[in-house]
Amino acid sequence: MMKHDTKKLMKTTPVHRWSVVACVWVILLLLTLPSCQEDTIQPDVFGALFGEVVLAGNNAEGITDARVTTNPPTNTLFSDEFGRFGYESIKEGTYTVRVEKDGFITQLESVTINEDKTTNIVIKLSPDTLQNTSPSAPFNPMPMDGTTDLDLSLTLSWEATDIDTADQLTYDVILFNSDMSQSQVLASGLTDNFINLNDLAFGNTYYWQVIVSDGRAEAVNGAVWQFSTMPFPDLRYLYTRNLNGNYQIYASDGNGTEIQLTEGSNSNWRPLMSPNREKIAYISNAGIEPQLYLMNRDGSDQKQLTTLPISGFNNLELDFCWSPDGTELLYMNNSRLFRIRTDGTGLKQLATAPSGFNFTECDWTEQNDHILVRLTGTSIYQSFIVLYNSDGLFLQQVENDAPGALGGPVFSIDGQYMLFTRDVSEFENTEGRQLDSRIFLKNLNTFQLLDLSLTKPNGTNDLDARFSPDGARVIFVNTNNDGISSRDVYSMRVDGEDRTLLFEGAEMPEWR
Repeated sequence: MMKHDTKKLMKTTPVHRWSVVACVWVILLLLTLPSCQEDTIQPDVFGALFGEVVLAGNNAEGITDARVTTNPPTNTLFSDEFGRFGYESIKEGTYTVRVEKDGFITQLESVTINEDKTTNIVIKLSPDTLQNTSPSAPFNPMPMDGTTDLDLSLTLSWEATDIDTADQLTYDVILFNSDMSQSQVLASGLTDNFINLNDLAFGNTYYWQVIVSDGRAEAVNGAVWQFSTMPFPDLRYLYTRNLNGNYQIYASDGNGTEIQLTEGSNSNWRPLMSPNREKIAYISNAGIEPQLYLMNRDGSDQKQLTTLPISGFNNLELDFCWSPDGTELLYMNNSRLFRIRTDGTGLKQLATAPSGFNFTECDWTEQNDHILVRLTGTSIYQSFIVLYNSDGLFLQQVENDAPGALGGPVFSIDGQYMLFTRDVSEFENTEGRQLDSRIFLKNLNTFQLLDLSLTKPNGTNDLDARFSPDGARVIFVNTNNDGISSRDVYSMRVDGEDRTLLFEGAEMPEWR
């Protein structure tokens, strides 16, 4: 990219007096503006740009009727009888000012506009002593105009010719958003006829234009071309990774494609896909306390859902759930269990835990409209699982408190079975460590148990079990029982066989 020195006007000419008058008018205009009561929208800020077009040389004579344009585009101006021009109100930012006049070599200057500041420039034009022909309009775009289903990283390229072989062609490249309402200058004064783009958005249509200049004749605008990126892929797996002490949410197809959906200096964890697979609910501590959030399946449109926080004995153990029809979420605030609509309205307390206990995990099945809930007492090891109906009526206790840590529960698709985990070593200490946590499948009618962790490696724990979308497999976390080793996501058949590693260094899996 070509760089130019920007010089301020040093003489007290009519340009200076014009700047003072312009500033007075700007102040009067600001005094007459009505006050704004809304503070949620950050307004655009503006400065001023005044300049003088002069003949290159010692005399610095003003040049009249020189054509002045900017990139990014603003208004087109023409210098007055003294060579002066001015933008009294121009949005803050960096611009390339182009000055053209027949018989003179086109000149480009880069300027930066600051809020409530006036920038002055002097642009010197030299006579064009040679006849010059404008270059051709850019042609032969790659990707071809209208190409769809492109990767999120790609190279834009084009061609342009000039019969004046001694001319050096330069290019300005502009990218527009899908409705042409916003533009971004990707390059100015580029000497290459290509540019690399990265981090484009899924499923978007982009428009782009190339402006070519030989530095002598008038610049030539190319046609506006377009291309579209691939739609967001159908990623069935969700999980979290611990990045420098903060949890972030990822999506994957299980075959090597992995996309990070959240980022920032806060933690985002426990992702759960809605029944229709259009939304992802998750917990985030972006505010003071952990709250439920919603986002689109591609990670866009992240919004806080709750104002009453989700809380319990251990925030990382907390697990909420979707209603079977996807219109509500069920979550806990210590000893209270709540329902809330996905638009943030209709908060309703469903149940209250027994004295000395908090709600920790839950699941909701459309079969009989039943809800499973795990409650935790004053110790991580004091825990049991109960069954409610969707009105919060207690039905029965389905897993008793026993020595060792308890985890889960999760319904099977038909609502007849429950997955949960228990540390069969019955070990307990102040750190909440587990030595031999196993996954169990329990028949809720007969209470018959099946241990799915019989082939689990010794010295490890199986945790966070959930059913696959078809109910034929179980997705879960396995980790060494030392409490500090990395966690990995596995799947296995519902009979406990065929343990398969899916994702290393991942936890809190979801498969829908």
